[in-house]
Amino acid sequence: MRTLAAFTLIPLLVACGQAETPSPDASETASETPVTPVHDGPRLFRIEANDQMKYNLEMIEVQAGEAIQLTLVNVGSMPVEAMGHNWTLLAKDVDADAYAMEAMKYKDNGYQVPDQTDNVLITTKILGPGEEETIAFTVPTEPGPYKFLCTFPGHYGSMKGILFVKS
Repeated sequence: MRTLAAFTLIPLLVACGQAETPSPDASETASETPVTPVHDGPRLFRIEANDQMKYNLEMIEVQAGEAIQLTLVNVGSMPVEAMGHNWTLLAKDVDADAYAMEAMKYKDNGYQVPDQTDNVLITTKILGPGEEETIAFTVPTEPGPYKFLCTFPGHYGSMKGILFVKS
């Protein structure tokens, strides 16, 4: 009886051992450098702006020269005249406080300063409740922090953030 049981278990043990032993090809590929996922097209970001004058993202990390597609969505319900929002990315080292204060004067220009176009890398229009806009751009090649903000009057104090460019 013991001999019969031993012969019955041997094929099971051998099969289990073979299933767990990797083939030489599998062990060679496991030691190779991991593959980095490839993105087709720009990296996508969605930023929500609300009636509490907040963005849902205050920090965005990107690679220098990376293609970006950013969608701003006004998820609020207040009218655009009282609670419109935009997303404005400033050039590196631009004084965001000074730009925001000056921008308040230019309602007819979407709260953007006409003679300071070099200070703005990209912006959305002012959006009302339920509206959204998608913008596409290439990240600057110079690493470091770039400030973004809402230029609608009174919003800059709480609607701002950093697009941090890594090299």
